[in-house]
Amino acid sequence: MRYRLVMAIAINTACASQSGSITQASSTIYVRTDSDRTTVVSPQVHVAAALDKVTVETTYAVDAWTGASVDVVTAATAAIHEVRNEVTAVVGYDAGIAQLAASYRYSTEPDYGSHGVVLGGKRELAHKNTTVGLDLLLSRDTVGRAGDPQFEEALGSVGARAAITQILDRRTLAELAWETTRLDGFQASPYRFVAIGGEGTCATGAPYCVPESVPSTRTRNAATLRARRALDGELSAGVDYRFYFDSWGLRSHTVQPDLTYRISSDALVAVRYRYYTQNEARFYRPRYLDLMDTGHVTRDRKLSASYAHEIGANYLHRFEVPDHDLVIVAGLRASASYLEYLEFVGLRSVYAYEATALFGLELD
Repeated sequence: MRYRLVMAIAINTACASQSGSITQASSTIYVRTDSDRTTVVSPQVHVAAALDKVTVETTYAVDAWTGASVDVVTAATAAIHEVRNEVTAVVGYDAGIAQLAASYRYSTEPDYGSHGVVLGGKRELAHKNTTVGLDLLLSRDTVGRAGDPQFEEALGSVGARAAITQILDRRTLAELAWETTRLDGFQASPYRFVAIGGEGTCATGAPYCVPESVPSTRTRNAATLRARRALDGELSAGVDYRFYFDSWGLRSHTVQPDLTYRISSDALVAVRYRYYTQNEARFYRPRYLDLMDTGHVTRDRKLSASYAHEIGANYLHRFEVPDHDLVIVAGLRASASYLEYLEFVGLRSVYAYEATALFGLELD
């Protein structure tokens, strides 16, 4: 059983200049801990500016992660400590009925480095009732292993995402999207070891314990359908469906309906439910009898068959302080989920409880 507590605190500042441009700055800190012995602390700073039709944004984030979960322990590996630094820069151009954007992301940690680029655009058609968008995705990563300067592997990816959003009537909006990504390179965990024979884990004295090995290429595909309808002036309902499949034989379905009610012009409450299910990867086995079983071996529970239920609620409220040109934003998000692994040695099910608190300030 695993319990999680998540807390986020954000402070936002917005200032309007005489030329009409807007500069925004925000600071957020995110803290998570759970009984699976995983802790994440992630502060983030975000700055954005707009000048005429051009917008510029930059974000700096730090993730301090400590983990000694069931994956680590059953592989007879010591606890892992990582600190990741990430910088993202985005430039956008608004041409009226069309918008263009380009972003660059650089992420580094002692055993991993990543460069990512996204080039995208969208255009409004049919009197702004239809919007089409296309994004091109590129990344180049370097995978290392702490304490082993000789270990260095490369991972590259290229992909695209296309989406069309349609206003069906005065109350209904729908979106259909398709995304494909091709990965080529090292995709295993340099810290994950797999038992050959025995009870299925290295910690139980398996005859052999070998590094994880997975295919070097993977093509991921996902189709998404979203719809939202206003039921009356204050109430709306939506539903998301996502179908995923890849060249490793993994398939998943995700369904997420939600209901949102605007209590007033300053208060909003929403409830949601999420169901997720997937099969196992083609080469995944809960126990490997010998190395010739599949040609590849893994202890990645994300590649095993599983399903999950989650239910949650959100509340957001804005408090205006007119005399000081100040708006206080406060919110709370809570959820409970159940995840079951159908064939993963060492962990059967996870019960998770999550809460996120938000506090923000907006200055004009």
